[in-house]
Amino acid sequence: MVIFTYRNYSGNSKALAERCLKQLLKKDVYISYYGDGKPYVVDEDLYISISHTYKDIVIAISEKEVGIDIEYKKSRHYQTIADNMLKKDILDIDDFYREWTKHEAQFKHGGENGSFAYFDLFKDTQTTVFSEDKEYKFIPMETFIE
Repeated sequence: MVIFTYRNYSGNSKALAERCLKQLLKKDVYISYYGDGKPYVVDEDLYISISHTYKDIVIAISEKEVGIDIEYKKSRHYQTIADNMLKKDILDIDDFYREWTKHEAQFKHGGENGSFAYFDLFKDTQTTVFSEDKEYKFIPMETFIE
């Protein structure tokens, strides 16, 4: 799995993901969306998941189903959200963001088969991946954009 990362991005995430695919595959590749909003790579046996928080973005591309989520850790009343959405007790703000990104990554994946991996890619963020793919290669998009 390749995970593209970018800090301080303010453009179109679909266009950026297509640039990442072009960088990876050395050809133009397009992304479309299922009716539920989940992206897919047109005419390729690849899976893609895109997440952004403020101006930070991560794009996971894999040969296996994948879900990724990134969240900026900000102060908030996390226990109320955890009670209503996650239906569990949370120890602290870091535990909340770990559980929230787990929930989102698995939802984006769309299934049960996989395992979680956790990354602190940017200061004050939590990134979680859910997939059967357990090999990760990180590529900062600044290496081919700008």
